[in-house]
Amino acid sequence: MADDSKKQIKWTIVLLGLVGIGYYFYPQGEDLTPDDLSSKTVTLSSDIKTISGTRHSSSYHLLWTKETKAAFTIATPGEVAAPDGSLDSLKKGDSLTVKYYHIHDNELNDGAKEIPIFYLQKGKRVYFGLASYNKVQDATAFRLRVIGVAVGILMLLFGFNVINQKYAWITAGVGVVLFIILRALNLF
Repeated sequence: MADDSKKQIKWTIVLLGLVGIGYYFYPQGEDLTPDDLSSKTVTLSSDIKTISGTRHSSSYHLLWTKETKAAFTIATPGEVAAPDGSLDSLKKGDSLTVKYYHIHDNELNDGAKEIPIFYLQKGKRVYFGLASYNKVQDATAFRLRVIGVAVGILMLLFGFNVINQKYAWITAGVGVVLFIILRALNLF
């Protein structure tokens, strides 16, 4: 007959739970400021191209210009900040103003480089700006922190035998469903 009161603490799970909770306090980096960016007016040498992501990378957009050999990239936060489908309206010959991190100034003539942009304007229309880009980045970082804390708490409870494995899986499943619903409603 097994004595349930003498269950061993699962120290590895407890340690992983503490790491998950500790991630909340891990510094995520500073938002970019206008002083960090260089501005350039460019003309598209071809239509914008969408590069589909894989299981390990996100999709992004590439822009080739007449003035530079390097390609400019629009990562997921820029795509999220721009209105739905608006980036597809960018065509060969369009004159754009882009802003990119100034440390890439010396890479503009290197055809092997891809330079991320944080601001995109065509004429008077601003597709996305630095503030909206930073807002999307901050929201994503917050979501990851909340998920890290939730998983960390579940791991601590399971590691200290407060909840059993079945209850931990049920709680995690409910959390995933709740996360998907809140994201679909744009509430989280």
